[in-house]
Amino acid sequence: MKRRDLFRSIARTSVRADAPLDQPLQVIGGIEEYTQPLTLDDVLHLFRRLSYGITMPAAKAYVGKTARQVVTELLGPNDPGDPKLAVGFIKWRDPVSGQMVDYTENPEGADLQAAFAIRSWWGTNHAQLSRWIMYESLRDTMAIERIANFWTSHWTTEFAFDDQFSQPHTLYNQYLMLRKDRLGNFRTMALDMTLDHGMLFYLGGWLNEAGRPNENYARELLELFTTGIGWYTEGDIQQAARVLTGWKVARFNDQPAPKGIYNSWFDAKKHDTGAKEFMGVTIPARTADNNTEFQVRNEEVRELIDIIFRARPDAVARFIAGKVYMHFVYSSAGEVDKEFVGDLAKAFKEADFDLRTLFLKAFTSAHFFDPAVRGVQIKTPFEYVVGILKLLRFEDAEAAKFDPPQWTILMDQKIYDAPNVAGWPGYRSWITTNTYPRRREFARKIIDAMTDDRALQLIKEMPDYEDVTKFVASMVQYMLPVPVNETRLAYYKSTLLEGQPDYTWAEKIKQPASAARSLRALLKAIAVAPDFQLC
Repeated sequence: MKRRDLFRSIARTSVRADAPLDQPLQVIGGIEEYTQPLTLDDVLHLFRRLSYGITMPAAKAYVGKTARQVVTELLGPNDPGDPKLAVGFIKWRDPVSGQMVDYTENPEGADLQAAFAIRSWWGTNHAQLSRWIMYESLRDTMAIERIANFWTSHWTTEFAFDDQFSQPHTLYNQYLMLRKDRLGNFRTMALDMTLDHGMLFYLGGWLNEAGRPNENYARELLELFTTGIGWYTEGDIQQAARVLTGWKVARFNDQPAPKGIYNSWFDAKKHDTGAKEFMGVTIPARTADNNTEFQVRNEEVRELIDIIFRARPDAVARFIAGKVYMHFVYSSAGEVDKEFVGDLAKAFKEADFDLRTLFLKAFTSAHFFDPAVRGVQIKTPFEYVVGILKLLRFEDAEAAKFDPPQWTILMDQKIYDAPNVAGWPGYRSWITTNTYPRRREFARKIIDAMTDDRALQLIKEMPDYEDVTKFVASMVQYMLPVPVNETRLAYYKSTLLEGQPDYTWAEKIKQPASAARSLRALLKAIAVAPDFQLC
């Protein structure tokens, strides 16, 4: 199948099946709250977008509640506490002490064999981190990991870049921070990320010193992380870089680590103490007496962030509202609903950049529940893989047999390793003639691995499962984002019954092996449908 034909087949199966492919979405709902009691379709739609899916019994329990009630519960607490499990990082044997530890010597100064071993160790631990993130997402019944993962695609930090490697331990620390900050104030998140060890290393902040400024992070802070292009000058970037001088990272066992390995720290001698002029605001000069980490962090770095929010509040609000919209509502840059994003940005700004308000407003809106925005998002590889595992009730120990993160790599998404600082391009780039067959292959393997008992459990979780017509309709509703026509329903029923009459279903469900075989056939038929790629 040609790439263009592939896209067309997917587009035709969406809710806009009767509309020309070049016609923009026609969304009636706006920022006003969706106040109707939630239907089962509403609940499934919400969990497909804000989580990674939901079981049918859990979804039915939410029917009749309001969007505000369900979204509030789904967002979870501001501080989610520690993850359910810790990452099982592999230890490294320190060449000096002989002890198994979580840090290394610098591979740049080691012999070739040792350097290769160190980098291989990092690769192993990156794989461990990838599995941990995936399994935490699979275990999560709320939206904690889903939103944390979104922020990793905004504040991008690559594992491998320019012949360099971000140590997996620092990426883990960064993920925990984003997880904690995910629904807090965006100013706080910006400050935390600006001084984060992983980010300092990735964008060269640790090389930024008085007299030798490195402008990489200052530029991306404005262009990619807060305001977007066009709201700052080259002079602003230069002055911001001066503000951010002096911050260092502790990566190896032979480097200074005043705050412990894998943590950032401040070197007063490397900080530019002169006055800075940023976005028309003067940040005063410092003396040796007040050039401490605490003072520079709060009086310069925090002030830098605050100036951005004071001087460019509309730009920040609209930029972040737009990122949330494209990630969770609709990813087509050419079809962003500017009026809705503008209203969302206004609410975000009026809430003083409180992220919980932003997410609550977005996911309780009539716009989000409008039929036109259902089934229009192409699942990312991560969403696709975790979604199938969750739909079919696989737990992490069972999923581990298939090494799911390796499958996302085959689908062109390596966890915590975006192609560049701009993150993943997303949207149609997720589906190619190479990755589409990989998706279908993964689905087939997972379906084949379902035990008979698990298959029978899934059957009995569907409403009116003893009525074969209603059962098929329920499975389609559970697996696909929008309704299908009667012809497809008839095809799916025939696939389930292996061409036999309807009354044979009653006998099948009395025999676990027979029922499981039929369910696997139905699931495979649904999984190869183009709209199974959508949510």
